Amino acid sequence: MKKRTDLPTHSDIEETVQENDEQMTEKLDELGVYTDDTESVRDLHEELDLETSAEGIEEVEADVDKAEDVTVEIFETEDEVLEGIQDDTQEYSQELEGRHESAESDLGKISDTSGRVETQETVNELANAKTSELEEMDFLDDNKDDNDDAFEKAEQAQQALEDRINDGRRS
Repeated sequence: MKKRTDLPTHSDIEETVQENDEQMTEKLDELGVYTDDTESVRDLHEELDLETSAEGIEEVEADVDKAEDVTVEIFETEDEVLEGIQDDTQEYSQELEGRHESAESDLGKISDTSGRVETQETVNELANAKTSELEEMDFLDDNKDDNDDAFEKAEQAQQALEDRINDGRRS
C-alpha cells in the first residue's frame, strides 16, 4: 500500500484543476491584448494618409510594419507558453483518468472480497468501502471533467485569437 503522503489530497486535486484554468485564462487575456494591439496597428496602417514625402512614407510604413511584427512575435511566443500550459492540463486529465481506473480496479477487488466474506459486519464495512470508492470515482470524474472543460474553453478561445492574428497578416 502506498503512503498517503505520496498521493494528492482532494484539495490538491481541486487546486491543480483550478490553477490550470486560471493559468490558461490569464494567458488568454494576455493574448487578447496582443491581438487587439496587432489589429490596432493594422488599422493604423490603413488609416494613415501618407502624403508627406517618398522617404517619409517609407520610414513611417516600415516603422508601423515593425510595430505589427514585434506584436505578432510576442503573441506567438506567449501562444507557445499557452500551449505548454494546455499540454500540462491534458497530462493532468490523463493522470486523473489513471486514478479513476485505479479506483475502478479497487472497487472490483472490494466487491470480490465482499462476495467471499461471510461475517455480516465485515460485509457491511466492505459495503461502506464500496460506497467510498464510488464517491471517489465521482470526485475524480467531476474534476477531470472540469479540467477538460477548461482546456476546451481555452483551446477554442486560443483558436479564435490565432485566427484574428492570421486573418490580417500582410502578404
